[in-house]
Order: sequence, then structure tokens, then C-alpha cells
Amino acid sequence: MKAAIDKKELLRRVPLSFYTINALEKAGKFPKRFSITEGRVAWNGDEVEVWLDERQEHGTGKKPVNMPDVRQRKHRPVQERAA
Repeated sequence: MKAAIDKKELLRRVPLSFYTINALEKAGKFPKRFSITEGRVAWNGDEVEVWLDERQEHGTGKKPVNMPDVRQRKHRPVQERAA
């Protein structure tokens, strides 16, 4: 039997906005919801947990963004502090 979770529980478990979850779901990168009744949907809690475990184990594959050196800016460069 599937452990169905509603939107409120999903947002409690997954630290993303519903907009982001919806976009991932549409792209096929997040577990799909299913209808319980005409106006009610749910997600399989086990599938969501597996998705979270995979994310934790493998990460997203994105590397951290390298921040530009603010001392190199042409406008308002940051000055070195005197010791």
C-alpha cells in the first residue's frame, strides 16, 4: 500500500517551494502526484523519500558558482583593509 502524503506534508518534507516542485514534476524529475478524489491529489511518500535519498547521495550535479573577485570591479571596487 502506498503511503500517500498531501501537499502540506510534501512541503514539510521537501525543502523546496511548491513552484519548484511543480516544475521538477513537469520535467519528469520529481515523483508524480495522483488523484485521490476529484479535488484532492497526493504523492507517494515512499517515492518522495527515495527521491530525497538520491539527491542527498548524488547531489544535483551542479558545481558551486564561483563568485567574481570584487576587487577587480571597474565600478566601486572593494579596497583592501590596512592591517
